[in-house]
Amino acid sequence: MNITNESIVSIYNENKINEELVIYNGKFQIYSQINIKCEGSVYYNIVDPVSIVFKARIYKYSEICNDIEEATLGSMVIEISGYKLMNAELLQIKNDEIYGYISDVSIKSKDNVVDYVQFDIINMDKFPGKLVNHNDVVYAGRIEFKIDNYIVIIDKSYEYNKSLHNKLVSKSGSVITHTGRIYKNTMEPFKTKNIESILYRISSTFSFCCGRHINIPNAFGYRKGINLYRSWRKMYSSDYKFVFNWTSTISNYHNLEKFASLMCKKLEDTYYYETIIGIIDWYIEALNGINLGNNIISIQTVLEMLSYVLLVETDFLLTKSEFDTRPANQNIRLLLNECEIDYTMPRTMKTSEAISDKFEDGVDLITYYRNMVVHPSKAKRGTHLSFEDMWNIILLGINYIELVILYIINYKGEYTNRFIGISFGDVEIVPWSKKNNFQKSIDN
Repeated sequence: MNITNESIVSIYNENKINEELVIYNGKFQIYSQINIKCEGSVYYNIVDPVSIVFKARIYKYSEICNDIEEATLGSMVIEISGYKLMNAELLQIKNDEIYGYISDVSIKSKDNVVDYVQFDIINMDKFPGKLVNHNDVVYAGRIEFKIDNYIVIIDKSYEYNKSLHNKLVSKSGSVITHTGRIYKNTMEPFKTKNIESILYRISSTFSFCCGRHINIPNAFGYRKGINLYRSWRKMYSSDYKFVFNWTSTISNYHNLEKFASLMCKKLEDTYYYETIIGIIDWYIEALNGINLGNNIISIQTVLEMLSYVLLVETDFLLTKSEFDTRPANQNIRLLLNECEIDYTMPRTMKTSEAISDKFEDGVDLITYYRNMVVHPSKAKRGTHLSFEDMWNIILLGINYIELVILYIINYKGEYTNRFIGISFGDVEIVPWSKKNNFQKSIDN
């Protein structure tokens, strides 16, 4: 099997914004205190909070309606052709119609051997990419990277144009924007046993890329063109909203491919997976939160978490007891020093004179703002922070978080520096790589 330049198209390509994804249409069985035969649909709600629901018409309702009324229906098990048994909860029975939802986090068929697995992605950003063919046209929309012994290809939907983007923004909507495939790097058939883990790692990776939760709702495995494997999962999902973050001005897609491979590799480690996805949740909250006070608390929390990860668990610069006895700002400074991240005030950061005169660096400023929120005082002591000051402090903290995460995964490419430029193509090399390149030029 060869990878072609033809665009990968979702089987739900015709779906509109916020439209449910139909998982199954047909007959199925419900097992509870009584067994109920039904005919209806199971579908996936893509709008946050996502859910898998069912609605159906009960077969021969008139013959079992009295039994249904007497039975205590709540938790139940549903049997659908092509899937393992799934747990469900009843919402309502009205006349001969039954409604409910699947309570399992995921539903799937039996694992199988496949040539590739195809999956959809909801609300991912319009990243630059390789050229792909779509009918008679060519467009830039493919990124390709490796995870372990697999190759991952993700294509932007051809319909994901400026018009659709504007509709998503205006409606804060949800729609399939990308479709991907996973192949074995040898192009040989493979078992689907590890696919769920890979999909969760891909989701977390691009959540950090986009600054919001990216949902991969489904996966379909094919062998010689026949669908032998299928799965659906309920992931955190964010309605579409443009978020300016570390990838926003990157024009060279090779950076994204390298990042995706490095991040997915790091997330293979259980410790880093559990830690980093928690950090990403806090990071997304800080990026998207309306309350600035809550955002600065999230930022300081993440910086303290990252300090512990790097200084205690990774580089062994401090013991746990040493870390616990040091002030948070000292640990954060040591963290940023270790990552070769400049924490002096950015020259282009607009701040009041009171701030520039009083605070020595960005760490002091973040800590002061956080303490002001956590320990509110009636007395008007200390430095007054304007709205613009608070906003810039949050951006500074987010900038630190992004760079530290990139350092931890050993990323050495480009990123968006909020305090340098915000036009497409305005990028900088991460500081630890920049210094290494500078030293190499001196040595040569």
